[in-house]
Amino acid sequence: MKLITPILAITTLLAFAAVPVARAQADSSAVKAKLKQMEDDWAKAQMDKDHGAAVIGGLLAADYSGVNPKGEVQNKAQRLEKIKAETDTYISSVNDSMEVNVYGPNVATVCGKSTEKGKDKDGKEFTRSYGWVDTWMQRDGKWECIAGSGTLLTKE
Repeated sequence: MKLITPILAITTLLAFAAVPVARAQADSSAVKAKLKQMEDDWAKAQMDKDHGAAVIGGLLAADYSGVNPKGEVQNKAQRLEKIKAETDTYISSVNDSMEVNVYGPNVATVCGKSTEKGKDKDGKEFTRSYGWVDTWMQRDGKWECIAGSGTLLTKE
């Protein structure tokens, strides 16, 4: 009986210790799915008349900072200004792959590749692939992109 009591106590402690781990994994899966959906919304919005400025403006944090594929550092206002001035017409903009890493209850990165197809201002067709990483933070219950960087991988 003396041996059973410590074993029972240890087993009970281990069982309770596993509950937060299982909950964290479930929460992490939900965060990953949410951020992937937000990234897909971002890509899809580029085909909108405003090239996604309205949607992307809602995803970027007020203190956003990023580097575009031309190497220009931009804050939120500058990023949205560039988007609104876009002269290309998109027929497709999709995320080819994404990997989400969650670093705590309110910080995550999404690293992915995207492909855009369309026509430039002169009517010439293009296909472009980009590699990118976005850093997301949850503030006041809302996920916002606080930083991002993109690199042109191919251009046709």
